[in-house]
Amino acid sequence: MFEARNLSLSVGTKELLGDSSFRIGDRDRVSLVGMNGTGKSTLLKLISGSSSESTMVTGGQFLKSADTSIGYLPQEISFDRDLEKTALQYAMHANIRLFELSETIAKLEHELALPDQDHAGEAYHRLIERFTDAMHDFEHHGGYTMRAQAEKMLSGLGFSEADFHKKVKAFSGGWQMRLLITRLLLQNPTLLLLDEPTNHLDIDSLRWLENYLQNYEHSCIIVSHDRFFLDKLTSRTLEIAFQRIEEYKGNYSYYEKEKAARYELMMSRYANDKKKMADLKAFVDRFRYKATKARQAQSRLRQLEKLEQGLQAPEEDLSQISFRFPKANPSGHEVMRLEGIGKTYSLADGTPKEVLRNIDLEVLRGDRIAIVGSNGAGKTTFCKILAGEIDFEGKLSTGHNVSLNYFAQHQTENLDPEKSVYTEMLDAAPTSEAQKKIRDILGCFLFSGSDIEKKIGVLSGGEKSRVALARILLQASNLLIMDEPTNHLDMRSKEMLIDALENYDGTLLLVSHDRYFLDSLVNKVIEIKNGGLQLYHGTYAEYLEKAEKALEEERLRESARQKTQAAAAKNREIPQAKPATPPKKNHRKIESIEKSIQALEQKKEALESVMASEEYYRKSPEETKKTLDEYHGIGSELDRLFAEWEKAVS
Repeated sequence: MFEARNLSLSVGTKELLGDSSFRIGDRDRVSLVGMNGTGKSTLLKLISGSSSESTMVTGGQFLKSADTSIGYLPQEISFDRDLEKTALQYAMHANIRLFELSETIAKLEHELALPDQDHAGEAYHRLIERFTDAMHDFEHHGGYTMRAQAEKMLSGLGFSEADFHKKVKAFSGGWQMRLLITRLLLQNPTLLLLDEPTNHLDIDSLRWLENYLQNYEHSCIIVSHDRFFLDKLTSRTLEIAFQRIEEYKGNYSYYEKEKAARYELMMSRYANDKKKMADLKAFVDRFRYKATKARQAQSRLRQLEKLEQGLQAPEEDLSQISFRFPKANPSGHEVMRLEGIGKTYSLADGTPKEVLRNIDLEVLRGDRIAIVGSNGAGKTTFCKILAGEIDFEGKLSTGHNVSLNYFAQHQTENLDPEKSVYTEMLDAAPTSEAQKKIRDILGCFLFSGSDIEKKIGVLSGGEKSRVALARILLQASNLLIMDEPTNHLDMRSKEMLIDALENYDGTLLLVSHDRYFLDSLVNKVIEIKNGGLQLYHGTYAEYLEKAEKALEEERLRESARQKTQAAAAKNREIPQAKPATPPKKNHRKIESIEKSIQALEQKKEALESVMASEEYYRKSPEETKKTLDEYHGIGSELDRLFAEWEKAVS
């Protein structure tokens, strides 16, 4: 389906790939991995055809089959156009063909209804033919189900029904990214390129996307730092390292194990070759000038030279650098106590918005708590309350000898743009021991060489975030609150942070969408939902299992409720047992509307069949106009009935 053959690639003066090949087949699920800066995003842009002028293909070629269509989700987006469209309109423009057909149908309907039309003329009959063909194509390509699909996807990605009618410009960048995901999935490309698709998703929408992609009928290439996501969805891994692409026939966990095994094998071969070379050299040195052994010595010398030419130490990019938090004096047993905590904001129009209400919680020494919930649920607000960043209602008391360190989502705002990376770290280091670790820590967060002398002001948003995180690792505390610390971290940096936090001997509260990160560290989970708080004991994986079970129970209850309502509708003569059940007259009204809709839809289908037949064009202009008027009348009546039905069932 798609193939890169002998590809060489550079950006500016930096070579990213040399003589690399790979192939993507039908329904392949491929993860593309590698350290930051190795060229993953550049390669996806190149495949999609949206690479910049600085990207150069210096060798090789891309080959793809004629029926291959490519859809691309970049890490960063720009909505210069479409800002005035509603979310639903933006999503439904995914299928350009269907959109153009709907425009054509509307235009033809207008032309056919013009009063000055010559119904006996050839032009009118051509109009009818074009209208019928457009209607047939629209139905054949799924035009009537397009809106339902768009609404379903938007709901799955966290949009409410009210959001469907908001303009694109009213949404934040993260929600605009979700709109782009919706449109991309509706396009249903045969090769889907996803660059960090999980960055702006909460847990619920992430689960929805995973389930959708598991059933996706085509191929995917995914770049992600969420290893759970990769493990669940991919069955092949392509790694970019040392200007080459190496293939592993398994998911990310398989890749990690197989890469380590390959490295051990290469190290063993390297050690054997070194030993063999030492033995050959010793033989040559001993016998090269001895007449009886000269021929053998020359043979050994040629073997030695051949081995020396081919000898190459295995390349290893997994840094062994690790870091430990500075130790702080231990806190008391009770670290924090929350009683009746609440928070209400005032919206721009003065309307109060309650985010949190009546929250009680006890945080004990050694707790490692994940704070989860959908976007906008109040996780960041909760963290700011704990850190003393904002005012609130209720009572919060701090235990004995608690020293708090807080990493906020927008921690970069506290960095000095005029300082260098190294100076910013140096000024934050509280002790000489911490100062000695600065270069090692910066190396873990991908700052090395001259990079540490760059001014904060010239760094990208991701680089600033990594500096802010590196900075906080220098400061001793026994209570650490971190809001999305893994954003912008690659796998290696994330593993380093996990290792440091596993050895942290204080109390930990974490907000993160990275499930592997949370599952590696926490023993309790706080779920914030509808302004309240629910505490779960156990690992994050155990919480997910409980949450999934609760969700399934809710689905079963909803299914049972719907079956009960259906049974009640069929047996209206039986008195209703529950006061909450709608009155019988409402059921009768709904049933009557549904029967009318069904009858009209059958008439509409019958008329469409008539209009698509050859006999239709042999009828008189009066008859064709009568049929067309009836068709339009049915459409208008259906719109009215659907609106009435929605009102009756709400």
